[in-house]
Amino acid sequence: MDKLDRKGFTLIEVLITLVVAALLGTILVEFMGTSLKRSAEPVIMVQEEFSLSEVMEKMTADYKRLLITDNSPLENFKSFIENGNVEENVPYYGQYSIQTAYIAFQEGNEVADTSGKNRILKVVITSGVQSLTALFSK
Repeated sequence: MDKLDRKGFTLIEVLITLVVAALLGTILVEFMGTSLKRSAEPVIMVQEEFSLSEVMEKMTADYKRLLITDNSPLENFKSFIENGNVEENVPYYGQYSIQTAYIAFQEGNEVADTSGKNRILKVVITSGVQSLTALFSK
């Protein structure tokens, strides 16, 4: 019988192909596994940022209303936002953590306002790992 007449694969060729395919499959699953586990994180971050933007828009609209109707809008606004994350309170802006402070700028740097004039209110709202900062002034 002539060597050229034989067709097909030998058993060793099939086994080597299966071993190589198994190794490549294992590497692919290991690589994709971490990507799949963390794939929801960007979506969650966008959702948190959207909810913070919505809260800040509500706050800004309320502050604009207070500027027109209130004698001391900044002071009242500060109390609104410090209590605005509790559903029973009015106004209720949404769920967030907050930091507020009256600030001033000296030589281009932010400093605490110790003058008592309280002209600039710095508001930092946080949800998860996202935070949003705004300055409100008289």
